[in-house]
Amino acid sequence: MEINPAEYGSRSQSSQPAATPSIEAPLSSVSSMSTLWPVLGMGNSRDTLFGRPHATHPLNNHQLTPRVYEVWQELGSTQTRFCCCGRCVTGPKIDLWYNLCAWFFILIPSGLYFAFCSQKLWNICFWLPILTGVVLVATITFLLLTSCTDPGILPRRRLRMMLPGLDEEVSNVLEMPEDLRDCASDGLTPPNLPDLRQGQGYKWCSTCQVVRPPRTSHCDDCGNCVLTFDHHCPFVNNCIGQRNYVYFSAFLISTLCLGFSVAVGTGISLSGYEPDHPQESVTRNPLLVVFLLLIGVPTAVFLLGVIALLMFHIFLLCAGKTTKEVLTGRRVLQGRSMFERPPSFIHARAPVDTPLDS
Repeated sequence: MEINPAEYGSRSQSSQPAATPSIEAPLSSVSSMSTLWPVLGMGNSRDTLFGRPHATHPLNNHQLTPRVYEVWQELGSTQTRFCCCGRCVTGPKIDLWYNLCAWFFILIPSGLYFAFCSQKLWNICFWLPILTGVVLVATITFLLLTSCTDPGILPRRRLRMMLPGLDEEVSNVLEMPEDLRDCASDGLTPPNLPDLRQGQGYKWCSTCQVVRPPRTSHCDDCGNCVLTFDHHCPFVNNCIGQRNYVYFSAFLISTLCLGFSVAVGTGISLSGYEPDHPQESVTRNPLLVVFLLLIGVPTAVFLLGVIALLMFHIFLLCAGKTTKEVLTGRRVLQGRSMFERPPSFIHARAPVDTPLDS
């Protein structure tokens, strides 16, 4: 945001004597804006993330207004993390080892497969390693989309107050009833929801201070209310909700295809079949057998888990339920489908120039 001396001069003239030199007007206004940073919990300086310019004094920075992702933790949701300057949203740090485990079972067997099996399989049928490579790329892509996509976070009251028009946008997109749109305008006392609305699945979240629509639940791991919340998956380091459930389903399918392809290729390599030397057996090389077993055993175990998980989610789709609804035994008849993908409401890169109130 470029500092306009004329604009700041006009604002400061109302509070300063007319004899004050005009060159001090922008300095006064900019220094007054520096009081915004302690209110946001950011001290007297603004430290930016991921390579954005930072300054130890507001006068040294052309963009004084922070963005939503930079003040997100001051809103109360300290577990959600942003990367790529707010373009990607992911879960808490406590999921790190689970997420690394998922990457290990995808990359290590696949890497050993291409290192020790692809050349032999290329001589047998060159389509096998090509298809495996395509499926590997698809698996990584869908994993990243699942991990780094907003799952459908319902903005908290404080964020709605900071961004003009956000509350109305959320109410219109989610088709909130008229009697629930302004029932929690103060955000201090829980509203008395009508029995009819409670029966339809509307609930009050005391943490986010908003009325959440049907099939929306608060995730304790991420600290957010998520639309059509299915579950929190530590292996993808994110919640599975209305906006990334399609990516999660595609990830399960591609992972199943990848595991099957790697297992088949490993089995062909262990069989000892050689087109040019039918009598030569791969088992004569003990070192190669060890490496192939390192591929096959983890892949087989991981493949069984993926098959079970995929079958469970196929059951959920046929039953029209979410994982949480099955585990809790509560089912809400109203609500959106898991495959309806509304726009993101968090607007992570939107500028914020309104102080946070209590």
